[in-house]
Amino acid sequence: MGALSDRLVVGILGAGRMAQGYDDPHSPHVLSLAHAVHVSPGFRLGGFFDRRPERAELAERRWGCPPSPRARAEWLGRPWDVVLIATPDAEHGADLHDVLARKPRGIVVEKPVATDGAEGLRLLEDAERLGVPVLVDFPRRWHSGVAAVARDIAAGRLGTPIAATLTYSGGAAHSAIHMLDLFHTWWGAGWTPTPGGRAGDVALVTLRRGRDALTASFVDVAADRYYVWEMHVWCERGKVELSHSPEILELNGLGGHPLYTSFQVLTQRERFQMEREPVLPRLMETLAGAIADPDAARALLRREIESQTFSAEVLQCLETPGSFEGRA
Repeated sequence: MGALSDRLVVGILGAGRMAQGYDDPHSPHVLSLAHAVHVSPGFRLGGFFDRRPERAELAERRWGCPPSPRARAEWLGRPWDVVLIATPDAEHGADLHDVLARKPRGIVVEKPVATDGAEGLRLLEDAERLGVPVLVDFPRRWHSGVAAVARDIAAGRLGTPIAATLTYSGGAAHSAIHMLDLFHTWWGAGWTPTPGGRAGDVALVTLRRGRDALTASFVDVAADRYYVWEMHVWCERGKVELSHSPEILELNGLGGHPLYTSFQVLTQRERFQMEREPVLPRLMETLAGAIADPDAARALLRREIESQTFSAEVLQCLETPGSFEGRA
């Protein structure tokens, strides 16, 4: 482990739960961005900014940081090597714009990049032109189970996706976007979404790529009822499911029914506990690799731009008014 002076200094814009409030430096699990920095040998925490100054001051004491400026412009003007953006969703776009103007060596931004998908895409394209690696915090990307599903898909064991149901609380731009990033991770780019109608809190979107097509139902559950985040994708020869709490990833293939042997049914092949791996430290390792390697930085940004393009197009379909009523 290098000396403290050799580490990249990280400023965290925001001092809420995802920034630093889900855990503390002594917690056994890494649940916040601050803790991910704390355990990553290439980085050290330099300070927090929050629109509530007392919250930033408390976070700096909690995580052992020196005091930093309380005025936003002065804080942004500090020579941070890396900035992590963990402010409320509506502020992400403006915050990323202002941080990019300082050209740090790397940026992590909580999802969504911006509440307006087109604005988020423009900001990532700006980062690409500036040569500043930007990583969106979709932590599931770095789970071994997600990589296992990707290998099965690449090997053709699941076949093409044929239907999907995405159920979430917290709104599509905040919650469904995680699922869209996973879909892009597993099945790649090139999908064209078209709106298929809406009935209450359920919307349909059809995805087409060449001869492949599937219709996905998006079920938006009111956030004041309970937390829910479930992703089910049926494929030609299996199924991928993320559900339960704590979250579990299940990978299913085809097998004979134990009693009715003439039926082929979905049979669990692998099962992964999603909350038992250090995904946030892996996020920081990925950022460190991009900072050290310009080719890795370019590849990272291209991947973020492709995912953002796909997500923005699907979210635009979800915002399109329409109804199933009156259809033949």
